Amino acid sequence: MGYSLKDILKSLKVLFVSKEINISPKEVSVLEHFFHKIIISHSAERAYKIFSIEHPDVIVTDINLSNINGIDLCKKIRKINHSVPIIILSKEKNEKYLFEAIRIQVIDFVIRPVKIENLIFALNQTAKHIVNHGNVTISLQNGSIYDYHEKTIFTEGKNTTKLTKNEFRLLELFLANKHKTLSREDIENYLWANEEITESAFKSLYSRLRNKIGKDSIKNVFGIGYQLT
Repeated sequence: MGYSLKDILKSLKVLFVSKEINISPKEVSVLEHFFHKIIISHSAERAYKIFSIEHPDVIVTDINLSNINGIDLCKKIRKINHSVPIIILSKEKNEKYLFEAIRIQVIDFVIRPVKIENLIFALNQTAKHIVNHGNVTISLQNGSIYDYHEKTIFTEGKNTTKLTKNEFRLLELFLANKHKTLSREDIENYLWANEEITESAFKSLYSRLRNKIGKDSIKNVFGIGYQLT
């Protein structure tokens, strides 16, 4: 595997559904650390609308919601999406809810108050689920799609393009550090460790990757480094 489980989640977005009074700063902090984007909803009705519009990659939801409980929300979502990973949070181990959670194939059932190590375990299980079910694709800013398994770039209306080893390693480094500016030293240390690399070789790799994923997909921040847009 050429990427870590954390890398898989880092470019995805999560929908977090919970009553405002139940959300702890630690939970939000963990989700922000693992995911590229976190969308928070305090009601099942709004969460369903958000899911239909935003198409989040992962769902973390409380059972105890207003009007519709979290299990019923997940049943509605399952009717339109059979594979999105779901983590359920609950204040109690209600046997009825546990069986219903199994039926809708949730990733994990985490008891509140949430222990951070249990939430992190559930998120790692989520990443494994995504890998094992082959849903490891990331949409880039220009609409191209990167496939972690095949190491290819797909652009609508064009042929699928295979990346070389250093090209996909560089792209995955950018994806794992999205919205961060990486210095040339950061990149060289990751790709070549202690090996010496010439200026022309570095520029050639950078240029080839930009040509394959779209020239506007990576920007050169003058005097600082490089950033995936």
